[in-house]
Amino acid sequence: MEASVCAYWHHRPAHPTPLGSPQAPPVLLIASAHDPVTPIEGARALQRRLPGARLVTLHDDYSHGVFASRGNHCVDDAAAAYLVDGSVPRTDVHCTGPGLPTP
Repeated sequence: MEASVCAYWHHRPAHPTPLGSPQAPPVLLIASAHDPVTPIEGARALQRRLPGARLVTLHDDYSHGVFASRGNHCVDDAAAAYLVDGSVPRTDVHCTGPGLPTP
């Protein structure tokens, strides 16, 4: 599976690994619990399809795109560790957001 961002990448894997394969490296998913664009249920469903995947959930926040944009150290640190070292947390991570607006 390739995203459109990867369409111009000049290096291709020697042996593509199918999505959800036990041989695939672990995936880190990041989602806001109240994201109006991509609901958390989608992240949870995708996690069930990816062996070894971990989900970082930002609670008490309603934004879309929470990594490196909300200033949340809990989210940013987990994502940075994954991007720099390829490491995923031992369990899912639950981060506290700034709070939801009062209606």
